[in-house]
This record gives sequence, structure tokens and C-alpha cells, in this order.
Amino acid sequence: MSKKFDVLWTGGWDSTFRVIQLLLQGVDVKPHYICDPGRDSTTFEISAMHQIRNQLKNNPKVKGNLLPVNIVKFSDFEKYKDIEEAYIDLMKQHYLGEQYKWIADYCRHKNIESIDLSIVSVNSDHFFQQNYARKDYPFSVIFKNLNFPLINMSKNDMREWCVDNGFLPVIESSWFCHSPTRSGKPCGTCSPCIVAMAEGMGYRLPTKAKVRYHFRILPRLKNFLKNHPRFYVYLFKLK
Repeated sequence: MSKKFDVLWTGGWDSTFRVIQLLLQGVDVKPHYICDPGRDSTTFEISAMHQIRNQLKNNPKVKGNLLPVNIVKFSDFEKYKDIEEAYIDLMKQHYLGEQYKWIADYCRHKNIESIDLSIVSVNSDHFFQQNYARKDYPFSVIFKNLNFPLINMSKNDMREWCVDNGFLPVIESSWFCHSPTRSGKPCGTCSPCIVAMAEGMGYRLPTKAKVRYHFRILPRLKNFLKNHPRFYVYLFKLK
């Protein structure tokens, strides 16, 4: 019987790479997708997952099975007080996106022992590399069921691997922008668009998005929050 891996799949570059990587190893992949109420990209991400699934379906190199994706809404699973408290305590030390709290909640609610998150190496922030395996509080609460198999890879490492193994067209069917324009194009100012530019993948953004990238304002506010995590904790408690 093939081993099964739970993977948080967003239809994006990194998580799509992890899905492909596991399938080539002969592993069955159970994808999970949590609809983020703060994003406008849900339909684009789900569409990308359908397209990628179709591309992988008859590929002779794929040895594992891509199981049906479990799509859940934010309201579909319980939120736990101790996880929220741990998230707040962690945030006093370092900015961490609220989605990690949701994923910890989701894993407990669904009794998922380990789920792969496709967080990659980013030159400007080594937080995950330094802390994801810690067993002390509050890290032990938030990261208990989260696995980071790509933590030492970059997007360009993945691109080279996909070129070598013939999967570049598949991974380039992924979607990455959190705030697509009305015409369905990447915005150039959200976090994934900024990372794409910084990682040398600006070719995936249209010209207008690249212009917006150079004149962005909101992402700089996010950088301020990252540098002042206690202020973010204050804002979080006001919700």
C-alpha cells in the first residue's frame, strides 16, 4: 500500500512543486485547501489546481495518486483558544501570518498528524529555518502538526528541478497572486507577487504589474508590522 501524505495545496508554485515531487516518489497525495476570506484569489487557485491535476493525470512519470482535494471554508472548522493564545505569544517575538494559526486549528479539528506546508528559503527571513522544529512553547503549539519539507529550497531550485524532470509547463500553470486585477492578471503588489519579483521570476508578471510593484505602498506597511510584531499583536486583539 502506498504511503499517503497530507499537503496544503494552494495551486501555487511551491505547493504544486511538493505535490509533483511526492507523486514522482510514488506517494499518494491528499491535498487540503483552506479558503482564505481575506483573499480574492480563491477561484484562480482552485482553477489552477484543476488544470494541474489534468496535466498530471496521464503523465507516465507520475507513480502516486493525487487524491481529491479537501476544500474547506474558514467557518468549517473549530478555532481553539489555546492555539490563539500561543499564536499571540509567538507574535510577540516575530511576525507570523494568521494563516498558520488557522492551519494549526484545522489539523487539530481533522486529526491530521502531519501536513506538508511548502514554505521555502527566503534570503531576508530565516525565521522558519531557525524555529520550525522547536519543541518549546509557543512554537510547539503552532508548529506541532506542520511539516516544512522545502524549507531549504528556493523557487529557482524548484524551477531547475522541473526543467530537468520535464514538469516546467505543469508548475507554470500554478497561480500565485493573492489580489488579481479585474482582468484576472497578477497585481504586482501582494506578497507572492513581490516574492516572484525578488526571486527572479518577474517574467510571470505582466508589465502593468511590474510597474505597480515598483510603486507599492501596502506591502511596505506589512514590512513595518514584521519589524514591530507587538504592534501587530495589538491590532490582532482589536478584531
